Amino acid sequence: MEKKKCPKCGEETAHIKKGFTPCGSQKYRCEKCKKVYTPKPKEREYSEEERTSAIKYYLEGNSGRSTGRFFGMSKANVVRWIKERAAKESDPNGQTAELTIEPVEVIELDEMFHYVKKKS
Repeated sequence: MEKKKCPKCGEETAHIKKGFTPCGSQKYRCEKCKKVYTPKPKEREYSEEERTSAIKYYLEGNSGRSTGRFFGMSKANVVRWIKERAAKESDPNGQTAELTIEPVEVIELDEMFHYVKKKS
């Protein structure tokens, strides 16, 4: 069994369990200085790979809410990551980069025609 050491006073003997963090890690309280701490906290951060895949999913035409639901995360995270990515890719002057629009020679449109028979 590993020994727990208080980060504030360094005490190693008098520790009491004090519940769990939102991530599920055990919290302890030092009896000497009353400091509540977690010896090995879990990381709450999403990896860069998860962020990138969520942004790609959003850019494919899905809403922020459906992206969050699909990946099991908050839609606010997805929107914040998109804003951060847009700010990172903007000009140093704070202006977004201009899009270059190339002329198009042929445009193809698909039609769908529905006929509903009128009841008599």
